[in-house]
Amino acid sequence: MKIAFLYVAEPYQCYHVAAVSSALAQLPGISVTEFVSFPETAHHLDQIRLNNGLSGRIERGTLRMPTRAQILRRLRRLDTEREVVMRANVGQLEQFDAVVATEYSAGLLREMGLKRPALILIQHGAGDREVNDEHLIRHFDLSLVSGPKIAESFLAKKLATAAQTRIIGYPKFDAVGAERFAPQESIGNKPIALYNPHYKKGLSSYGKCLAPLVDAVNRLDHYELLIAPHVKIFHKDFGRRRRQFQKVVGGRVRLDTASSSMLDMTHTASASLYIGDVSSQVYEFLVTPRPCVFLNPHGVAWRDNPHFRHWSLGDVVEREEDILPALAQAQSRHDFYRARQEKVIHDTFGHQPRRGAAKRAAHSIREFLCGEPVLAAVSVAA
Repeated sequence: MKIAFLYVAEPYQCYHVAAVSSALAQLPGISVTEFVSFPETAHHLDQIRLNNGLSGRIERGTLRMPTRAQILRRLRRLDTEREVVMRANVGQLEQFDAVVATEYSAGLLREMGLKRPALILIQHGAGDREVNDEHLIRHFDLSLVSGPKIAESFLAKKLATAAQTRIIGYPKFDAVGAERFAPQESIGNKPIALYNPHYKKGLSSYGKCLAPLVDAVNRLDHYELLIAPHVKIFHKDFGRRRRQFQKVVGGRVRLDTASSSMLDMTHTASASLYIGDVSSQVYEFLVTPRPCVFLNPHGVAWRDNPHFRHWSLGDVVEREEDILPALAQAQSRHDFYRARQEKVIHDTFGHQPRRGAAKRAAHSIREFLCGEPVLAAVSVAA
């Protein structure tokens, strides 16, 4: 049985899938080939396996990169490049029994002509945000998700059936060290406040809140601020946004825009306070419940909206002048949110042990491809 793993986005993908491909490669009768479009992704895959003792014989395939894809990469039009690369490689992927991906956009492979292989999704991230290409989930034959929150959302929206959905936990937890599950030491003598702005226009907070946030941190003199933006902020950009962030660096403020610590839960483990908007990384931070502050400078009507469920896990700030009081009170107000955080984390990542999701995913894929019976994975209240 031949299984292809498709990595056509930046290295953040591989932290959600590397442990699964390693686990599959250890099963008898299965060969695994990884197709990587970014050279740095291959480096991250190798480093993940080295750091975590993940084994398994895995081949590395070569993706065709048309001239148009190369031009789009230079122009930082990475989402469009991804589609061009997939279309150029449908014929090659057609030779496999299954194609595994962690991007909804891989559902386009069906529209591009992929017929024979089973198309399998491993959900990356565990957030609540509504995304434009969610409808493509319908093209996947099997979806592996972290917990009941996402599984029940797929069913409620008729994106997948119970037979097409398995709850397996969060494979990323198998691709990072055990030390990521407890807060680490602070920088110097001060606790770390992690600012993790998203890229989504109309929801991201950095345009309006970056300067007021830095000013509040400096005036409060309690936290060291670590700014680690979502990597897609720098799409379609030739340095302007990076320079915007770099202007505030110094003193109590430092910036990370490219290191592996943005991807492997190092930053979420090291922080004592999370400040953000709609990034799913808040759930990785809340594996150990801690204070959160959410920034809503656009005045989004978020209450009772399931796409902003995480905003119920900390204070939500809409006015610049309220940022400093929210930071000052975050720790003392955490008791109000702790029980809610614990419940939402169970809904998000399921009740399985943190480790082992990769093996559960591997066995679910094998059972599905072999047509073996499996217990119902999703139950939805009537």
